[in-house]
Amino acid sequence: MPRIGLVLLLLLTLNNAQAKKFSTTKEAMNEIFSSFVNLLPYASNDLSITLCGKAEEYIKGNLAHLLSAFQKAGHLKKISTPGFRPSYQSLQEHLQQTYDNFSADNKSFARTRLKATAQMCMSCHTQLPYGKQSRSFKNFNQVTRRDFNNDYEYGDYLFLVRDYTSAIRYYEKEIDARLEKNKELQKIHKSEQSTYIDFTIEKSLRRMVTVFTKVFYRPEKAYDLISRYNEKKDLPDFLKEDVKGWLKELSRWKTDSFRGKLSNDSEVRAFIKEHLEALPEEVELGSMDVTLLVSAGALYRYININPKAQTAPQILYWLSRIDHHLEHSYFYSLSEVYLKNCIKDYPKSEFAPKCLAQYRENLEYGFTGTSGTNIPEEEIKVYNNLAKYLKSKRN
Repeated sequence: MPRIGLVLLLLLTLNNAQAKKFSTTKEAMNEIFSSFVNLLPYASNDLSITLCGKAEEYIKGNLAHLLSAFQKAGHLKKISTPGFRPSYQSLQEHLQQTYDNFSADNKSFARTRLKATAQMCMSCHTQLPYGKQSRSFKNFNQVTRRDFNNDYEYGDYLFLVRDYTSAIRYYEKEIDARLEKNKELQKIHKSEQSTYIDFTIEKSLRRMVTVFTKVFYRPEKAYDLISRYNEKKDLPDFLKEDVKGWLKELSRWKTDSFRGKLSNDSEVRAFIKEHLEALPEEVELGSMDVTLLVSAGALYRYININPKAQTAPQILYWLSRIDHHLEHSYFYSLSEVYLKNCIKDYPKSEFAPKCLAQYRENLEYGFTGTSGTNIPEEEIKVYNNLAKYLKSKRN
């Protein structure tokens, strides 16, 4: 599927490993986007990769150039901020593993990793200041709806390049089309319970909620938009509860005195105390999505503008908690990366031990199933190294 993750396909066309470093973030993003356009035909299906030797050579070469280019973007000021750096670190490791898998002829898994990269890119892009859409990407107009399998995929592409207005339009088209298909299926089976197993309706709704909570702080716009879908009787039952939960939260936020921005550390602490400290250990998905997305947007904006803020470790801790609760329902989770940075960058902070404890809890949560808790040795080693590092710095 073509929405491969812009930052993946992002820095692909450097001529050699000694290429000049990027001087601006915009320059880096434009280099990335040009390669993304080139790879669209190969990203859309497996056959173009497996049946054509030239395509394989082309993709592998681009991935190698991407890794080189990505390393040369690490010095950029915006990427080095506490909010963006975890995304950059995760992507760098993720892309290396993708290249290794592709080179080892495990192309199906490599392609799956490429798709996941899109989520990582989106997570990073939604941190950028709202009100600044990046229509300046080179070759933007070369990409059209015809390059994608459906309206949802094209909507995700538009979301990725931060053309949010157009993205919402295509998400709505996708939802309407899927609901019509469900109606046809219900007529065939003569049952209102018959629906296709299709999650693009849910994902489209989540993307639209994200735009007006995390990216733009416009809860009233989100409320009006989601209210329209709450009135649709043919919305799948499993989504109706989520929609009701979103509307309940949005009705509160649209009358709240908060205006989307935090100005100083005192405001950050007060915001966290009011909206996040009462966060339960287990949150039912949908019940607090809006609050978590609003909080993520506000905290990202603050820490990226104020990277040396006293509240930086506290913000990283709560960004990790937010990502952990939202998991992969909205974007790729960077929860563990935030916790690692909290521990390594701020070991003497009162939040460093909390970050270590949360890291352990995340591990146990992620590797606990019907057979009990089975944490891989390499993961235990990472945790133990973090614990030793923290102990040495605090003694």
